[in-house]
Amino acid sequence: MRLAPLAAAFLLAACGSTQSPSYFVLPDSQYIQPARQGSEIAVNVYLNSALNKGGLVYQTDAHHLNFARNHLWATPLDGALANSLSNKLNRLNHRYTFVPAARSQSAQQLKIYVEAFNGSYLGKTIVSGYALWPDGQSRPFHAETVQQGDGYTAMLESLAVGLNQAVQEMAH
Repeated sequence: MRLAPLAAAFLLAACGSTQSPSYFVLPDSQYIQPARQGSEIAVNVYLNSALNKGGLVYQTDAHHLNFARNHLWATPLDGALANSLSNKLNRLNHRYTFVPAARSQSAQQLKIYVEAFNGSYLGKTIVSGYALWPDGQSRPFHAETVQQGDGYTAMLESLAVGLNQAVQEMAH
């Protein structure tokens, strides 16, 4: 009978243990060098400081953001976005070769400022910011996509759709 309270204490301790982190990979975030060679443009991504904390971000109401502590990006988000955006731009534009800045020596820079890349209590995800092209032209982008299902995986899939829309806006 004396073991029952001790066993209960161990069970409660196990229930109260912290959740181990889950790591997420942004789709299409492994850079693929295109076979064709055009004039090279280095792609730099600059994140809003709220997005630079390592975890996925979810807006819980009109005024609050939640920074996930156990749902983290597997690699730094700015680098993953630079890879993904370079891939997407290379598929859209055959005049230039877009290369993540970390891999490029080009003086021509495409600067992409990401202000929002998060899920929302409204059931959609938001990808927003602007691209500053080497010729000085600024192109804003804003994509809101409906999230299909609950959870961080569904949020990530919706963000990937929004990122595709954002690339269309910044490229044209």
